[in-house]
Amino acid sequence: MTSGESLPDQVKAVVADCGYTSCEEVLKYQLKRMYHLPSFPLLQSTSLLTKVKAGFSFKEASAIEQVKKAEVPILYIHGKEDLFVPTDMVYELYEKTNSEKELLLVPEATHGEAYVVNKEVYESKIQEFFSKYVKTGR
Repeated sequence: MTSGESLPDQVKAVVADCGYTSCEEVLKYQLKRMYHLPSFPLLQSTSLLTKVKAGFSFKEASAIEQVKKAEVPILYIHGKEDLFVPTDMVYELYEKTNSEKELLLVPEATHGEAYVVNKEVYESKIQEFFSKYVKTGR
């Protein structure tokens, strides 16, 4: 979500593990998948309450809109078997990203399990990504 903000010069790249397209979309997906409920009226009323209490609506919490404005490279990591944040969402984020971008999909990994399932590939990809986009000055 912060990738599209004005970032300090120290931020050279972003790693997004299990990223979702928007708060609204992931909640809509989970209402259906986990509870077999329609999004209306729960999502709209909860979003209104969030707007009043926290100052933003679910529609405003959009990673898709943020990555369109991103100026730093982004590495997306996602488990191919993620049912909590569907893998389709990472493809949409990747497609809409206007900055340099890379994608690592980890077979057999569920939500938040990419590192556990394949630690070597995960670490190697991050090292490769940072060596390409983050210059240490040494």
